Amino acid sequence: MSALEAELPRAWWVGDGDELALRLRLARGAQPAWAALSVAERQRRLRPVVQALAANVDAVAAEVTAACGKLPVEALAHDVGGALDAARAALAVAGQVLAPRPSGHGWMLHRRTVVERVPHGVVLVISPWNFPLSIPFGQVFAAVLAGNAVLLKPSEVTPAVGDLVERLFAPAALPSGLLQVVHGAGDVGARLIELGPDKICFTGSVATGRRVMAAAAAHPIPVSLELGGVDALVVLDDADLDLASSAAAWGATFNGGQVCASVERVLVDEAVADAFRDRLVEKLAAIDPERDLGPVLAERQLAVYEQHLADARRRGLRLHGDGARTASGRVGPVLIEGEGVEASLAYREETFGPFVAFARFRGDADAVRLHNATDFGLTASVFGADRARARAVARQLRVGLVSVNDVAATLHAFGDVPWGGVGRSGFGNSHGPEALLDLTRPRVLDEERVRLRIKRPWWYPYDPHQVELMSAFTRLVAGTGARSRGRAALELGRSAARLFSQNPRR
Repeated sequence: MSALEAELPRAWWVGDGDELALRLRLARGAQPAWAALSVAERQRRLRPVVQALAANVDAVAAEVTAACGKLPVEALAHDVGGALDAARAALAVAGQVLAPRPSGHGWMLHRRTVVERVPHGVVLVISPWNFPLSIPFGQVFAAVLAGNAVLLKPSEVTPAVGDLVERLFAPAALPSGLLQVVHGAGDVGARLIELGPDKICFTGSVATGRRVMAAAAAHPIPVSLELGGVDALVVLDDADLDLASSAAAWGATFNGGQVCASVERVLVDEAVADAFRDRLVEKLAAIDPERDLGPVLAERQLAVYEQHLADARRRGLRLHGDGARTASGRVGPVLIEGEGVEASLAYREETFGPFVAFARFRGDADAVRLHNATDFGLTASVFGADRARARAVARQLRVGLVSVNDVAATLHAFGDVPWGGVGRSGFGNSHGPEALLDLTRPRVLDEERVRLRIKRPWWYPYDPHQVELMSAFTRLVAGTGARSRGRAALELGRSAARLFSQNPRR
């Protein structure tokens, strides 16, 4: 134990400013030696983490379920499975993504330039309660693999899973202080930002994300934000209605609807709207909250549910389902439809619960217009039998990820697919090669291949020959035809000879 570690309390919840500063200093002290290791060595050290997690899938899923009440099947599929695939994918591409990249100057053949990827330093990960294992584990794993130290502040709603993340890295025998879990509410995250980490990865609400970004701007600190959305499932007039309605029913309600990429809007071509709506209402009614849905993990979400339901009733919209809370803390699914649904809170703002707003469109162009009439843009799903047509619609949607004939939220389980949105859904990426790029910065290393013992022709003192030379050089570089480039090359040679003949060393 270092002297710095000895100063830290053994048991703590919300650290004071001095303690948080000590933890940041400890992380800064551990990071350089870790970053100095080769990517291959960091891969070797982290591979046992993945192996240990894979060997204990059921036990880890049981811990997640015990900590937050998540259904076992969802703890396995989304949290443990998602964590494993994110780590597996990062290990697979790290050597290539983080390798130095030669960058030629073209015309300056005497120079050699390499673009290196270097870690930011200390990364602050602020993670949410809805996927308390997969989101922080994937971000922490990629950050450490990229050579960073990490301070993880898990949600105060699921603190035990934050500690689980830290324990899962034990097989790597990381340097002391490289990965630390810091518990507490939002004020702890705010104080950590004020201390000045080198990068922030935040997943949470738009309101909190704005505060994080504003606080980071004071330093400034680069930020990645994943802020959720009002994601839509678009049903074209040739879609398989049974498949699409099953997708919508699951996409709107899995994990109790507490998913940043859940289906919160269903947009259906009016030619099939009634038939689709009837199927979806039937399937939502068949969902047993006690059996199929997870509990409401954050009590404050109940106020949002009530606000959105009250707004829908005030507008005279039709509600299929009452959204009542069960004795065990589940909330049943609700479909909201009717004239003016597009102005409702349930349609415009993230509910983060098992509610879905139903709207109609006329033709593909109207579907794109209706979908894009929002400031959010995380995921979308398009259902249609003509896949070329469905792809054409999908490519016009303003989102970070879009699936054809499946629910796009499932893409979070694929660790090699970048995950991130646009607009109010945030920016930056977790997962895939893009995550490793996001957790490093480029550094250019340039040097001479051959030592030139002459003054560069663009240095002082300026004289008319330099003007001639630079004019010829610019026309050579920018020329489009062989004849014009040839003339410029001759002029460049004559100008260079006149310039250097006066004083070869200048």
